[in-house]
Amino acid sequence: MKRILSTLLVSVLMAGGALAGEGKTYSVNQVTDASANTPSHMFRFEPDLLEVPLGATVKFDNFDGNHTVISIKKMTPDGGPKFKFSKMSPDRNVTFDTPGIYGVTCGIHGRFGMAMIIKVGEDSAEDLEGARSVVPGGRMGIKISQILDRLESK
Repeated sequence: MKRILSTLLVSVLMAGGALAGEGKTYSVNQVTDASANTPSHMFRFEPDLLEVPLGATVKFDNFDGNHTVISIKKMTPDGGPKFKFSKMSPDRNVTFDTPGIYGVTCGIHGRFGMAMIIKVGEDSAEDLEGARSVVPGGRMGIKISQILDRLESK
């Protein structure tokens, strides 16, 4: 009986820990820095790599200037949310209930390298390999590859 209660307690504690990130909101800012020395520093997301648990919500803030937020179609896991926001969008929150690696860009400044990665859930070599296989070209692709390198080296 004591062993059953101990097992039950451990299960409840583990479930509570797994649910701790659910419902939490994380913020991502969109930055325009006219004093930056390169286009990819001038237009950027902060942070450019965000790791969140399943069930977390990400809020995209700071639509000063002319920014958009768009999920990169080929870099969205099957069943994951696809989204497109502008500063006129009333709700710029996304809840991530599907694990994987999500690519996000600004539809206007992506060509300058304004891109980010949101990693949802536990690490998976398969997710990383899948994301690398669909990295877009240009400065956006260079930025995403750099972020994936950082994620892989963790």
